Amino acid sequence: MLFAVQAVSVVFCVLLLLFIVRLVARERLQLKYSLLWLMLGILLLAAALFPDTIFALSERLGFETPSNFIFFVGLFCLLAIALSLSVIVSKQALMIKNLTQRLALVDYELRELRSKRPQG
Repeated sequence: MLFAVQAVSVVFCVLLLLFIVRLVARERLQLKYSLLWLMLGILLLAAALFPDTIFALSERLGFETPSNFIFFVGLFCLLAIALSLSVIVSKQALMIKNLTQRLALVDYELRELRSKRPQG
């Protein structure tokens, strides 16, 4: 791998990690959701620093070219992130449904109390 390409890759990985940390620090991203992104950034940084490991690993696993291996790992990471986000959305949808039902019950009880209160 050319040194210039490796240096640019390392810079982009470090910038990604700093951006994720900044989002967490500004409370725009919760820490529990940032862990997957941080792991991905660290994995990319390791791959940029030690490209020979990627080449050796792709050869051992039987990939024709290292780029095929990188695309495979990238696809796997994206699927893991999508699954993680789907779980989060499912939990939040259930919580919203429960809160809506509780709000409807409280509203009903409030109307009942108002209707039983004597006027005047």
